Amino acid sequence: MSQADKDIMNFKSELSFLKQQLNPHFLLNAMNNLYGEALAEPDKVPDRILNLSDMLRYQIEASKKDFVSMEEEIAFIKKYIEYYTFRNERLAVTQNIEGLHGQIEIPPLFFLPLVENAVKFSAETIEPFINLDLKVQCRGVIFTLKNNYLDSGSRLSSTGIGIENLKRRLEVYGLKHNLSCKKDKNIFTVKLTIWHLPTAV
Repeated sequence: MSQADKDIMNFKSELSFLKQQLNPHFLLNAMNNLYGEALAEPDKVPDRILNLSDMLRYQIEASKKDFVSMEEEIAFIKKYIEYYTFRNERLAVTQNIEGLHGQIEIPPLFFLPLVENAVKFSAETIEPFINLDLKVQCRGVIFTLKNNYLDSGSRLSSTGIGIENLKRRLEVYGLKHNLSCKKDKNIFTVKLTIWHLPTAV
C-alpha cells in the first residue's frame, strides 16, 4: 500500500470519527431541552418531537455525504433557529443572507456548532439575541454570528467539543479558511470565512 493510499484511509477514518461526534452532541442538547419542555408544557411536546425528528433525519442523511448544498445547510440552520425561537419567545434573531444559490457546496453541519453555542449562551441573558449574517461570493462564504452572553454568573460549562470538531474538520477537509472569535462587552462574535468551496457543477 502506497503512502498516498494510507493518507486517504487516515483522512476517511478521521472524517468519519468527526462526523460521528456531531449527532450525539446535538442529541444530548435536544434531549435536555425536551426534558424541560415536558415538565413545563407537556401538550406541546409531541409537535416538538416531530420537529426534532425532521432535523435528526437531515443530520443522518447529510452525515453520509462529504458535501451538501449551501442551500440545504442554511435551510437546516433556519429550522434549528426556528425550533429554539419557538421554545424561547424572548430570543430575538435577525438573519441576513446574501448571494445564496444552489451550486456552491459545503461540508454538512458546518455551522451547527457555532449556532448551538449562540443559542445556548444567549438564552441565559435577560434579552437574548442572535445576529446571523451570511454572504456567499463566488466560491467563498463569510459567516458571521453574534450573540450576547453572561459575562459572569453563567451556569453553563462548555464542553468545547463542538468548536474543536469544527476546527479539526476545517483542517481535515483542507479548506482555506479563517476562523476568529471575539468577546467584547457581553457580545460574542465568531466569523468564519472559507475560500474555494466546491460547486455542484
